[in-house]
Amino acid sequence: MSILNVEHLTHGFGDRAIFDDVSFRLLKGEHIGLVGANGEGKSTFMSIVTGKLTPDEGKVEWAKNVRAGYLDQHAVLQSGMTIQDALKSAFDPLLQKEQRMNEICEKLGEVDEDEMNLLMEELGTIQDELTLHDFLYDRCKGRGSGKSTRTSGSGTGP
Repeated sequence: MSILNVEHLTHGFGDRAIFDDVSFRLLKGEHIGLVGANGEGKSTFMSIVTGKLTPDEGKVEWAKNVRAGYLDQHAVLQSGMTIQDALKSAFDPLLQKEQRMNEICEKLGEVDEDEMNLLMEELGTIQDELTLHDFLYDRCKGRGSGKSTRTSGSGTGP
């Protein structure tokens, strides 16, 4: 499954071409690294693929339900915010879904059958979304699914 498709990307500043007809795709499970000297376009490239900057030509397409996050090299952190807090904020939408999933799990023993069926349907939808992002901690059963990509202070998961 292709997570990211970049096709015929061209971008420059004035007469200086930064990229010329760059194309590639990133498949699920693959990793890439950007390496280059200062001023060679790494940050510009990241701004383009995350949608913060429009390329001169070409297109960038992310797979459905994929959300790109990028911590800019010149990021300004809010007072009292740690780097871990800043990185964790990229997962806020998933954390909110996980929180809703946990709220549903707590309610299941206290509701009538009709409401339980509605909650179970919502729970299934949320679990599917979290699983799609390899982000699921099964608190209804009280154990990790082994699929969480969140990090804790030790870097070992929840």
